[in-house]
Amino acid sequence: MNVSSRHNSSIYWLLVFMLLFAPLFRAGNLPLPLMVLEMAALIVLLLLFLHPEKLDSLKTGYLAWVATLFLLPVAGLIALPMDVLQSLPGRGFLESVYQAAGLSLEQWRSLSLVPHNSEAALWALLPPIAVFMAAYSLPRNQVMRLIYLMLGMAVFQAVLSLMQYGGGMGAALYIPNEYGMHAAAGTYLNKDHLAGFLEMVFPVALALLAANVGQQVGGGVASAPWRQRLSFLGTLKGHQTTVFALVGIVVLLALVFTRSRSGIALAMIGLFLVMIAFSRRLGGSNVYGTYGTLLVVIMVMTLEIGLTPILDRFSEDAMEDMRWQIYASTLKGIMDNFPVGSGAGTYPEIYPHYQPEGLDAFVNHAHNDYLEWVFDGGIVALVLILTGLFIYARGWLSVWMKGRWRTFRYAQVGAGIGLLLLILHSLVDFNLHKPANAIWFAFLLGVFLHENREEQEISEKMRKRGKTKRMNTPVVPVPAMRKPRNRVTMKDW
Repeated sequence: MNVSSRHNSSIYWLLVFMLLFAPLFRAGNLPLPLMVLEMAALIVLLLLFLHPEKLDSLKTGYLAWVATLFLLPVAGLIALPMDVLQSLPGRGFLESVYQAAGLSLEQWRSLSLVPHNSEAALWALLPPIAVFMAAYSLPRNQVMRLIYLMLGMAVFQAVLSLMQYGGGMGAALYIPNEYGMHAAAGTYLNKDHLAGFLEMVFPVALALLAANVGQQVGGGVASAPWRQRLSFLGTLKGHQTTVFALVGIVVLLALVFTRSRSGIALAMIGLFLVMIAFSRRLGGSNVYGTYGTLLVVIMVMTLEIGLTPILDRFSEDAMEDMRWQIYASTLKGIMDNFPVGSGAGTYPEIYPHYQPEGLDAFVNHAHNDYLEWVFDGGIVALVLILTGLFIYARGWLSVWMKGRWRTFRYAQVGAGIGLLLLILHSLVDFNLHKPANAIWFAFLLGVFLHENREEQEISEKMRKRGKTKRMNTPVVPVPAMRKPRNRVTMKDW
């Protein structure tokens, strides 16, 4: 094993540890598990920067975006004179606060209103940044193994949550928490956050299922006799197809039993998007493929119709009435502190100043990741959100291509759909403020943006192989024909 292989192996196993460890202890939302994840992230980043050639494939725009994201909480820790701070939006009250606390007004103070929260936010950014950069830089085969690991974690969480729901609060597997009562929550504190993780995984499982079936269609199995088609189920690919189908079913069941209204609705959207992305590739391009495409569409629409009454009757959302009050008051806080922001991670301490009197609840998050980020980070956070969405949208131009796809491209499309579902879910929840979901989101983003020229590489190899065969073909000499003598015809001669 050479140095590069050992280096890749070290990063790979650290990623395995982080991806497995992150969801196990309240989704990494406890001090000690989060510290472990941060230490592992530091090691990953150190390994990446010790071998900068691993980052050569990372586009300059991606690096700039990640660097700006990292420097945002750092900027909040910059100390400024008190008179400068008081001139900034949302900081006119600082003088009276420091006088009441008996603190000197001549000392320089940090830009962030709650500096220790901004420092904690800086450390909490390390794991998702490290996972994204590592997933982007690893070879395709190792990334595919990590995708299978993600499916395994999703099955574990889904089965555990279903057993918890079936056993009730007194069951041995039930993890007591006031937010997950009477719903499937797995190792998460909040059922909506488990739904956020599962909805990311659901399209990836369906994409790998479509990859196995679609490649068989492209390989001519769709036009083969029924006996040959059924024999496919006995092959290794057939077993994989069955496993991916079961993963999708279990994940969807767990999503339903989380009783998360947003989770169930987004699972329906994800199912519809998967149908759009893969139905033609499952059906094929001939007349029978058209019938197959229509069959896939009918099956998906039937499942969507079946999920609709479940969404109406079975799901619940205790925050539905409070969210609009929180959004309105958060917007007021954004306007008061714009364009500087209150400082990364300061929302739980600063928001009570804007909380309406009629809102009788402890609000530690805005239940909208984007509003909370702009509340904390001001115009820089807003620019980061918009550029991040642009990077995601532009990534589809590289992922989507004509012709036959290999398995990794199917996985990339599934990852892109999973990212979109959590992007939408973040409009009504704070999934990306939970370390485990932020780490898995960063991993899928690394998969989605991963440079992939597999199909082109295979075409080039086949083209070179064809040229080599034509050059090596021996030339058979043709004997020269002599003219017949004495005017004898060729037939008699």
